Amino acid sequence: MGKINSKGYTLIEVMTVAGVMALFSLTIISIFLATIRGGTKAQTVQQVHQNGDFALKAMARMIRSANEVSNCGTEIDIINQDGGLTEFDLVEDDGVNRIASNASQFLTGGNIEASDLAFTCYDGDLGNQVVTIRFNLEAGAEEGSQVQEKFNQDFASSVSTRQY
Repeated sequence: MGKINSKGYTLIEVMTVAGVMALFSLTIISIFLATIRGGTKAQTVQQVHQNGDFALKAMARMIRSANEVSNCGTEIDIINQDGGLTEFDLVEDDGVNRIASNASQFLTGGNIEASDLAFTCYDGDLGNQVVTIRFNLEAGAEEGSQVQEKFNQDFASSVSTRQY
């Protein structure tokens, strides 16, 4: 018999390489999707933190410079240095509860759901008033949101009025 001269690959070699390439592709796609999900979660967490920190700082600044605070509970009334009245409360805006002042200034974004807003007031030892602010913010509460798009956090702070 003569020598058989065959060029090319066998069917088994081709199938083996195709299987290895499929596994490699699945691994790369999984890593890519996990990276995208992680980035989405990080953006959601950052957005909630920024909204919460902004709302806390804005309310604390107003309370700190107030002449008097009253009506503590789910809302608060602040008598400003100029005698004006500022109120903070939860306001529904396009189906989303947001923290807002009576000047229609929203302290939280339109895609962040605010809940459990509470103010506790008591008289301090120095004749000033001390106010505890508490609220919860949640992102991704809308129906159909993926797990990585959901995040909620409680925020709390205490602030006292200054002595003038």
